[in-house]
Amino acid sequence: MPSDTLGARLRATVALPLAVFFAVTVEMAPAGALTHIATALSTDIGSAAAGSSLYALSTAILALPLAGFAQRFELRKATILAGAIFTALGLATAAAPDLPAYLVLRALHGAAHGAFFPLVLALAAASAQQNTGKAVARVLLGNGFALAVGVPVSEALATLNWRIPIALSAIGVLASILFAPRPVPQEQGSREEHARRPARGIFWLSVTFALALAGHFSYYTFLAPAATADAVPAPLALGAYGAAVIISTALSGTIAGRHRLQRATAVITAEAIILAVAALTPGPATTIMAASLAGICFGLLPTLIQTEMLERAAGHRALASGAAVVAFNTGIATGAAGGATVTGITIHTPALLGAALLFLAGAGLQAVRFHTDKLQRSRSTVHTVSEPGLTAAQAGERRA
Repeated sequence: MPSDTLGARLRATVALPLAVFFAVTVEMAPAGALTHIATALSTDIGSAAAGSSLYALSTAILALPLAGFAQRFELRKATILAGAIFTALGLATAAAPDLPAYLVLRALHGAAHGAFFPLVLALAAASAQQNTGKAVARVLLGNGFALAVGVPVSEALATLNWRIPIALSAIGVLASILFAPRPVPQEQGSREEHARRPARGIFWLSVTFALALAGHFSYYTFLAPAATADAVPAPLALGAYGAAVIISTALSGTIAGRHRLQRATAVITAEAIILAVAALTPGPATTIMAASLAGICFGLLPTLIQTEMLERAAGHRALASGAAVVAFNTGIATGAAGGATVTGITIHTPALLGAALLFLAGAGLQAVRFHTDKLQRSRSTVHTVSEPGLTAAQAGERRA
């Protein structure tokens, strides 16, 4: 029994973060191999880059409906099946003979990503129901390591052949997800109650999450050229950012147990101030400071918001995870596009735009929190008054 418990804990700790590490590496690997892909498929870099755009667009559009469909089935089996499909499409993409086949397969692969990622997050929450925040943080740590380690390694392998990193990472997804942990069994009554419970405020949380991410990626997308303009080596700024993301993501689970919306609002507001300072007082010291602090904020925010969404969703966790994936991809695309429209002013203007979007997101999150607290107080009042033998006056004394 002790060895079984140890094995289950090991699977819960390693399998899902590894699966996410390989999945995000598959998603991002072509970004560092565009020249190699274009040469191999006899096309230009712009056409090769369309594969990444189609992947992200497919993920954003299909994550929510696919997650809604997948939650009808047993969670672990659905996750493993989605992982197997993801691996098969990854291998097919790596074997694409020409550009049209590559673009079609990347779009299909994005759809598989839209189904797989929400299921992984939902399974992480279901397998560690007493500590959802830490479970989500562990999974997102795989995402951070993919950006900091997986993508650079993929770029190195792509110099040999662009197909190698995609194929190896796709196989890694299946090899990892086969060891996925099992959901923690629930009492029958509790399970039925969770399934009936509505997913409160998920839509507005996902909207504010997307807005905050748009602010962040308006800044991060142009971090390298902004650093260069401030006489800071781009790898140094990106390295400082990546290290901060990994460290703060590893620690984020410890603060996701309570007061998540308050803490998320504080993180969003702090990053807004940081980006405004970076835009208005550019310079080498400011650039490194902003990259590091923005990385810390980005490491903390997804764990806080996504844990809140999963806790609110109860029996609809796959759907809540799908909404978070849609918000993520929408935020990335919107932030990059918005930042691009203002680069003509100065290279630091995207950071200022990011600060404005983050301030709006913070205000929106406060509105969601206020509305939620109001509903909870109202329901608490109704529940207390409805207790047998309890008068309204006694209910008032109990609330006091």
